[in-house]
Amino acid sequence: MVDFCLPLLTLLCVQLFLSDQSWKASYIWLGVLSGIFLLLSTQLLGGYSRYLERSIAKKLEITFKAWLSSILVLSFAAYLDYSIFSFARSVILMWVVITPSFVFLLKFVINRKSRSTSHGRTEVLVLGNGYSFNEFEFAYLEKHNIRLHTIIEFNRTVINERIETLSPDFLVINLDKSAEPKLIKVLTRLDLKGVNILTLHSFMESFLRKCYIPYESVELSYLGRIQAYNRLSYMIKRVVDISVCLGLVSLVWPVMLFSVYKIKKQSPGRVFFKQARVGLQGKEFQAIKFRSMHENSEFNPYTQEKDPRIFPFGNVMRRTRIDELPQLWNVFVGDMHLFGPRTEWNILVEEYEHGIPYYHERHLVRPGISGWAQVLYPYGGNIEDARQKLMYDLYYIKYWSIWLEVETLIRTVSVVLRRKGL
Repeated sequence: MVDFCLPLLTLLCVQLFLSDQSWKASYIWLGVLSGIFLLLSTQLLGGYSRYLERSIAKKLEITFKAWLSSILVLSFAAYLDYSIFSFARSVILMWVVITPSFVFLLKFVINRKSRSTSHGRTEVLVLGNGYSFNEFEFAYLEKHNIRLHTIIEFNRTVINERIETLSPDFLVINLDKSAEPKLIKVLTRLDLKGVNILTLHSFMESFLRKCYIPYESVELSYLGRIQAYNRLSYMIKRVVDISVCLGLVSLVWPVMLFSVYKIKKQSPGRVFFKQARVGLQGKEFQAIKFRSMHENSEFNPYTQEKDPRIFPFGNVMRRTRIDELPQLWNVFVGDMHLFGPRTEWNILVEEYEHGIPYYHERHLVRPGISGWAQVLYPYGGNIEDARQKLMYDLYYIKYWSIWLEVETLIRTVSVVLRRKGL
């Protein structure tokens, strides 16, 4: 209903505010046709799937692609009958620009509200306990109204009974060892009955938006799943980098000057803090930040709650990410992207590589000032937190698109405005 009705409503609003022309019957046809084409395009792109299109990035992609397709069809219709587009150009341009944004926002709100009800709940039956979901993952799933039910017994009768009583939307295979022939037969029969069966890898990528990392590096096929950006993707990222950085500098230069003043006042010494960080292909570069700790503080790679090494305004900068603003220079010169895996010290990288399989995969791309892991996972201070963040980093690399880039930007702004830190 949103896709069908909103184009006509936005056209009416734009025409009322921007044009002194009277409303004509041809305008109704334009609004109705655009709604029909948007509805059909969204259906063809799979935009009405209840389960698979949960991410903001995917919703953005489908909405804007469907609208673009509708505009192309309408342009052909206008060629056949020009009266359809007899509006003032300002009306048409404004309508074309704002309609997909309003469609996306309204559908996003409706989806959020509908999922919060019992009718919108997703029931997931997990078979086995090979991977133990943590409290943060349970909270994330609960927020999206996804409920997990776990069974440890692989008995055919037990599995069938739980399937019948629960009627789960998905059955997730979470085994700690290879499946036995008897279990494979049971799962095959369930698959034939229409039960949606997911591997743990697929479940985590679809619902938790992270790539599962096995605790033991025995799954060599994993290395082929993560690839660096291709040339086109890299060019798009650089355009985003430069555009957003220029916009940020034009907006925040007063904040940067004020930060220089406060640093000198509260903690005399150097304004900037340079540190060797690991970047593309494991090569080191000098990352630049505003200094947020007193000079000559005791070395500790992890910051603690109410860390005494941080002066008052330094804490403000860390909470609001102001201390990261000088890294815009690193983005300009190509050491970093605006978004990507978090930059890490070489000391920590060596530690993580020994304890986390596939950790070096994050160095297939340049690091970022902000990133997917920073906006979805809280700040961590141990190797397990680093492993969890790596799962998000690998998801970002594997599924990168301009739409995921936009979602990361939206989430970054949201996190900074809420002063949660990253």
